[in-house]
Amino acid sequence: MAYFQGAFRSAVLGMDTNVNVILPYDRYDGNGNPGRYDKVLYMLHGLKQNADAWPRMSGIERYANYYGYAVVVPEVQRSFYTDMARGMNYFTYLTEELPRAVQEMFHLPAGRENTYVGGLSMGGYGALKCALTRPDLYAGAMCFSGGYHSLQHPEALMKNYYSRGEIEGILGEELKVRPEDDLEHLVRAFPKDGKKPGLYLACGTEDFLYQSNLCMRDTLRENGFDLTWEAWEGAHDWRFWDVAADRAMKLFAEQR
Repeated sequence: MAYFQGAFRSAVLGMDTNVNVILPYDRYDGNGNPGRYDKVLYMLHGLKQNADAWPRMSGIERYANYYGYAVVVPEVQRSFYTDMARGMNYFTYLTEELPRAVQEMFHLPAGRENTYVGGLSMGGYGALKCALTRPDLYAGAMCFSGGYHSLQHPEALMKNYYSRGEIEGILGEELKVRPEDDLEHLVRAFPKDGKKPGLYLACGTEDFLYQSNLCMRDTLRENGFDLTWEAWEGAHDWRFWDVAADRAMKLFAEQR
């Protein structure tokens, strides 16, 4: 295994930004046989986290080795994975500039069929948004305790997490969600003849976002998406997300 922590100068963001990369370059399969990694997973952090969260708090380095993923963990601050109304274009960075940069630096497996995106909470929202907006880039998305409807409720975000100025930076002064940031809209507007990404959604039954996750599950099913849904006892914490990451990475590896 190899684990790289570093930064590069982003032209889209106009600044240096942190990226962590896990490479199982000397991996062995479950039978002890050497095998190359053949998939790439962009794993997205939550609202109060950064690029160090997944490597620090989960077993993702082990799962990368078990299932053959190179894992890229970027940093987007508190942007909610948007091209902000008054701020930086983090979604463009994530879906356009970052894949080119890490491909050039690390020569990762290329192509939609080899590429996945995942995340927790705010990152679960971001992962589903990536898959719905750019299905040409991702074979599947892994979404854990996703904050799928959070931007529709700016008052709740201001009460618990953001100042009004921060929310205006994301949504604009009117605090209205744009169509490109509204997951319900993206699901329903998805081309009927378009190639849909595979999806894995999981949420703990004690999670405060559980009802929102059930709603997104039902919306995706009603619109014909290939969806694996799992729920078990758990809260909005790393004990749940660590298990969910293991299960999702295994699922997509076995589907290939």
